[in-house]
Amino acid sequence: MAEHTVPGDAASHSIADSDLQARFDVMPGSGQQPATVRASGDIDLANAARFQAALTEAAATSSEITTDLTAVTYCDSAAIHALFTAARRSHLTLIVPETGPITTMLKVAGLDQITTVVTSH
Repeated sequence: MAEHTVPGDAASHSIADSDLQARFDVMPGSGQQPATVRASGDIDLANAARFQAALTEAAATSSEITTDLTAVTYCDSAAIHALFTAARRSHLTLIVPETGPITTMLKVAGLDQITTVVTSH
């Protein structure tokens, strides 16, 4: 079941999938700041549509999207497809851990060739 929460700052909100522990926080772009999507947990076929919805919502406010994947523990091909779709529509920057399965998956899929990838310590 999806849960929408609106913290004190009405400019951002969350889409959480409590069954799979996935969470997608969307911060709209403003001025020169890109929209941001912070994802955490496992992103797979069960919640990839929610991830895609968060990316689409972010793209509606900015032509640039920063997607923070540092707290993602797993992603499958459905998540990769959502990222490719977002990259076709917007300039996409991905923040990923320096090493690990998420970083490896993005490289194997070729997302590092069509997006900007920034590693986080």
